[in-house]
Amino acid sequence: MPGPSTDLVGGIVAFNEERALPAAVESLLSQELPSGVRWRTLWVVASGCTDRTESVAHALARAHPEVRVLVEPDRRGKAAALGRVFRAAIGDYLVLLNADAEAAPGAVAALLREVDADSPLFGVMGRPDPAPLPAGPLGRMLALLWLLHHRLHLDLTAKGQGTHLSDELLLLPIAHLPPLPEEVVNDGAFIGAWLAGHGGRLRYAPEARVTIELPWTIQDHLRQRRRIRSGHQQVEALLGVPPTTLGRFLTQDSGRVIRLVGQAVADTPRGIEGLAGLTVAEIAAMVAAAWDRLPPRRSHRLWETIADPPSPTAASLRPAVRTPSSRGPFERVG
Repeated sequence: MPGPSTDLVGGIVAFNEERALPAAVESLLSQELPSGVRWRTLWVVASGCTDRTESVAHALARAHPEVRVLVEPDRRGKAAALGRVFRAAIGDYLVLLNADAEAAPGAVAALLREVDADSPLFGVMGRPDPAPLPAGPLGRMLALLWLLHHRLHLDLTAKGQGTHLSDELLLLPIAHLPPLPEEVVNDGAFIGAWLAGHGGRLRYAPEARVTIELPWTIQDHLRQRRRIRSGHQQVEALLGVPPTTLGRFLTQDSGRVIRLVGQAVADTPRGIEGLAGLTVAEIAAMVAAAWDRLPPRRSHRLWETIADPPSPTAASLRPAVRTPSSRGPFERVG
């Protein structure tokens, strides 16, 4: 845990997020923090926005003295915008939150409980909570994907392994922020691999839940996975350290991965269907990412936005996940 007097700096990068930005900002500022911990500043970068995000950000700054707004007239990518936050951050720890996400109550305190006092180089990631999930085959795929994501990180970080950090909610020590080249596509993957390559520690705070937005069409899902795959290839090329993925881990410890996947499939309704869909989608994304490396190379530096949920009723269409938890026979995936 941090000391008795700790300054936090928040960082949110927003591109055309007029709808989601207020909830993201409020979710951080409304956190119940440990004694002696306070928000010093919350930086919002409005990056090349063509909607009302910039004016919404300034309204939030007028309502909250901690909020500061940085405006980028031209969008240069998330890593470039995060670089501005890195340079502006003055305090002890930086808490990064995606603009289309919301930190659950208690999430920041849970991140702080994982602060590594024995190592100046570390990063602590929260647990993405996909809510709501779309109905049908895509929902089953995403339910299984995020359950596997959770259990893989839980398993790896418990053993001091892994080279990947999720960027939906992330805590870093400001005194030892890693360099972040502007061309980086996946900032969490880059930061995790950089820390692992420099003797840093990667920590996971599963109680630090963060609600994230999901793709609502197969096309958006494939575009996301293609970008992620391309970003992982880029990280390996830049650092020589490949981000940990389930497929790569399978080649290192197949028995461990088969057990992990088998349990996750068993805990997800119609999990076999979800696994089949995920497998096909990952193969398609892998092929597309390989195609992107051929000249002229395709850049994923500017992320494509995904469509909003089709209707409010979609919130009730979340598939359940079976688990042996003592709380009951069903648990939300996250």
